[in-house]
Amino acid sequence: MIKGGPKIIEDGLVLCLDAHDAKSYAGEPTTNIQPYDGSSRFTSDSNWGTYSVRNYNGGQYFSIGTVSSISNNIVTMSSNHSLLTFDVIRAQTSGGGITAGTDYFVKKISDTQFSLHTYNNSQNGTQGYIRSDGYHQVHESIATDTKVSINATSFPTMWWGYPHLPNICYVKELRTGGGYVKGTNAMRIHVTSNGTGGGGMAYGVYVPVTAGDNITVSFWAKGSLDSKSVTYTTYFGSGNAAGSFSFTVTKEWQKFTYSWTASTTFNFYQYFFLGTDSSGPWWMDIADIQTEIGKGYSTPYTLPSSSRSTTDAWIDRSGNSSHGDFYNGLGTGASHYRDGQVIMPVANSYLEFDGTNDSIVIDDVSNISLTAGSVEAWVKMDSISGNRVIVAYGGNGTNTGWLLQSENSTSNKIGFLVFGAASAYSGNTLSTGYLNNWTHFVGTYGGGAVKFYANGALVTSTATGTNVSSSSTLRIGNEYNRSYFLDGQLGLVRIYNKTLSAAEVLSNYNATKNRFL
Repeated sequence: MIKGGPKIIEDGLVLCLDAHDAKSYAGEPTTNIQPYDGSSRFTSDSNWGTYSVRNYNGGQYFSIGTVSSISNNIVTMSSNHSLLTFDVIRAQTSGGGITAGTDYFVKKISDTQFSLHTYNNSQNGTQGYIRSDGYHQVHESIATDTKVSINATSFPTMWWGYPHLPNICYVKELRTGGGYVKGTNAMRIHVTSNGTGGGGMAYGVYVPVTAGDNITVSFWAKGSLDSKSVTYTTYFGSGNAAGSFSFTVTKEWQKFTYSWTASTTFNFYQYFFLGTDSSGPWWMDIADIQTEIGKGYSTPYTLPSSSRSTTDAWIDRSGNSSHGDFYNGLGTGASHYRDGQVIMPVANSYLEFDGTNDSIVIDDVSNISLTAGSVEAWVKMDSISGNRVIVAYGGNGTNTGWLLQSENSTSNKIGFLVFGAASAYSGNTLSTGYLNNWTHFVGTYGGGAVKFYANGALVTSTATGTNVSSSSTLRIGNEYNRSYFLDGQLGLVRIYNKTLSAAEVLSNYNATKNRFL
């Protein structure tokens, strides 16, 4: 029984090639001009720095009005004040227990009353986590209602909110191990208010560029809400054009990329404006920020000092090191292929097969079972006329193994063939909608049956003996010694040394469908 909602089945996994995985490609090295790695994958000293203050960022002190009284460390005003809980303000003059130039948290008690609390100066995200009482740790003095001791003697009425300190809207939290790539960090931006307020999160690492540079920024992001619009923008100094774009986060990690041209030589700032939401507080995670010059596309995230081999172009993420080698110019002219190197697709996370000669060969795949196994793929086929092989273990010339493919002799149907045993092909032709649509295919053998699934549902099952003979080759996009080349896009291949159950097939489909559909 699958518990806890849809998940990726890992038991029995012997091969995983996943174009959505940032570590699954060996492509050209990233030339990340972020100053150091901690500013890209977030550490406590990465200077992921500042908040845009709600309405006090004008450089001028403002009057809070006339103080009527101060009792029990609560200020009562003669008329309504404009302060809100979690605002951070500093007084122009000292008096009444207040020190000029010192930052204080505000707690709004009513339209005419407020109290002041010690400002927690943590800016690195390590105290952004949510306490058991529902407050963020950075708001501890407010959570515990620990007021600053004040009195009415010369209590200051001119205050200012220093630029880029916390406000009513945002709290940042360093998520150790919460990044897109397992074991790396992310920065979570909490939107704490659904009422009055706004602002953004500024990235305090200033990236140097020269006028005329083509800049490409990329990052991974997800949020607690589906289909939430966020704005990314930059600051290039007063009067200079800035790069800006909007993107939509969902509950799944996505990679976002944006390119623009530097209008001046400048160490530019980066901002994320999340906005409030009427449904209440929400958050967004950001990971693997990188900035590159002169490419117009994004490469996979790598450490700035590292280089990556292109011999093993698609990295097996199962841990078995069955890496896939690219053959016959796979990707030439496609969106994921630049400067003679295979790179991570910018947004779509797939490889493009041209239907003529593209293929991937794996000579060292291990642990493929001869008695019970499964093969899984996400594919969008541009053509299934003739024979179009998606994944082949063995094949023609050996008559061993199995094939996940379309086949002309079965009226352009798609299915799963086990050599020497049986086939299980779709009962429909092109009208099934498999053509030009992303589809999740799974073929299984073992337990006396060969089965074929599409989009999590069983299409057909053939009762038969299912033992296969061993083979020395595994090919993706082609069959051994044949010209049955895949025409279309491929995003994911997994192989198991066990027969996935119907529930496990459905769980894998549900866990990955948001990437493709």
